[in-house]
Amino acid sequence: MLIIFENNKDSRLYFLVRNALREAPAQHPSFQEARDQFERDYLATILKTTAGNVSQAAKIAQRNRTEFYKLLNKHHLNAEAFREG
Repeated sequence: MLIIFENNKDSRLYFLVRNALREAPAQHPSFQEARDQFERDYLATILKTTAGNVSQAAKIAQRNRTEFYKLLNKHHLNAEAFREG
């Protein structure tokens, strides 16, 4: 496309295309960052569903409560924040 616009460098479209091609590609999270975000979102969703009941949430996640609490700590989530009342 730049070849088409090369003769008309005053063209606004030329500058838009040129600048768009120079921009860095969108940044993607690393695999670990994406996994951590998924885990955090998953845990929060389960805790919302169970109104902060860790025993029920651990069952849904098919984890024992000890493992589930470790995941909550890892992601700085507090089950009490999801309890109603």
